[in-house]
Amino acid sequence: MDFFTLLKWTGFPVMEAAEKFKGFKLAAQSPNWMERQKWEAFEFHYQGNKNYRKFIGDYPTSWNDVPVINKNTIREHEIGRVPDLNAYPKYYHRETSGSTGKPFNYAIDYLSHALTWRLLEDRYKSAGVTFNDLQARFFGTPYSLKTKVIEQLKDRLSHRIRFNTVDLSDENMERWLSAFGKKPFVYIYGYAYPIVTFAKYLSQRGLHLKSVAPRLKLCIVTSEMCSVEEQQLVEEVFGVPVYNEYGASEAGLVGFGRNNRWELSRELMLTEVLDDDNQPCDNGVVGKVVLTPLFNMGTPLVRYEIGDMAALDEVDGVPYLTKLQGRIEEMAILESGKKVAGDTLFLYVFKEFTKQCQEVSEYKVVQTAPDSFVVNVVTVRELTEEEVGRLKKLCLQALETNAKIEVVRKEVLDRTLMGKFKRFERQF
Repeated sequence: MDFFTLLKWTGFPVMEAAEKFKGFKLAAQSPNWMERQKWEAFEFHYQGNKNYRKFIGDYPTSWNDVPVINKNTIREHEIGRVPDLNAYPKYYHRETSGSTGKPFNYAIDYLSHALTWRLLEDRYKSAGVTFNDLQARFFGTPYSLKTKVIEQLKDRLSHRIRFNTVDLSDENMERWLSAFGKKPFVYIYGYAYPIVTFAKYLSQRGLHLKSVAPRLKLCIVTSEMCSVEEQQLVEEVFGVPVYNEYGASEAGLVGFGRNNRWELSRELMLTEVLDDDNQPCDNGVVGKVVLTPLFNMGTPLVRYEIGDMAALDEVDGVPYLTKLQGRIEEMAILESGKKVAGDTLFLYVFKEFTKQCQEVSEYKVVQTAPDSFVVNVVTVRELTEEEVGRLKKLCLQALETNAKIEVVRKEVLDRTLMGKFKRFERQF
């Protein structure tokens, strides 16, 4: 089944998006176009969302006078996820995974979501693959049966085969290798950490993935940082180029590229890099990444700070994002020697736990020894013994071991200067 036919069946205006994207791709080469579109985006939300308008106050006289916002700003000022009068007939409601500590609810209109897929189509084609090619998907597996079944159905219809990235044992690596020998994968997509771990495993065995999977064309890493050294290792062991996809789920694709240089998504988004005073940084200077989706008719993400740091650069008139600083996932190492991706594992634990207990606003898990984990939670009230017991049971089920689990209630969790923190950390 064609990928965009599937999207069309689910209600997304993929043909309209295709036509609009062609026009945007040509127009985005003009600075005047970007200047006009960013103000149109601001005007839409300023006029259509009363709480956003109340937060902004008087109409700004220059772009730098438009306040920078973030997730907390939207929560604190109760800024609506959609305009007060529905400006679009259908919205896509989602929430972030909570890498900044607390999940964030947002809405994207169906046309904007379809435009993002057309942008991704364009970037993937430039790299040599399409959505209809068979994808080896290195993503987490949902914890609950219902969600797992839904994701499996989506994978089947979208030409994807999902790999279990929670279990990073040698035995599971062998299963991955076997799958590549049986299926005609064209590209790999997923979290950097398990992909790099797989490359290290193959390297230790003196194996090259391309010899096992001759149709493999490239690898796309997303979500986490992949260092130059790690990228070189993956390219050498897999025998294909490595591309990096960088974005924010609520805002869309920010950049796509190679060798720690991301071509910006100028067709759909304004990307700024600002200093601590919210003034533009010079090219090459690291600052806060601030985004403005140009055609979003849902949650007002105008000059939206996502919590990452990077620099802007320009090559032959084309703007790129460089020096990106983001999170790197750590592994939990258990008594048995088994290694699991800690952030991914506990993400699904808490997704399951919060279905019945919605008191947890933030969490961080610290492994202090091979058999000991401290689960720090921020809650509006003390958890009951039954709730604590359920959380411990879910942790043990996910870890598949008899570890000591300590649940500690916290008022606040420590963060980095960027406002983010690792949801899992190993301290030995």
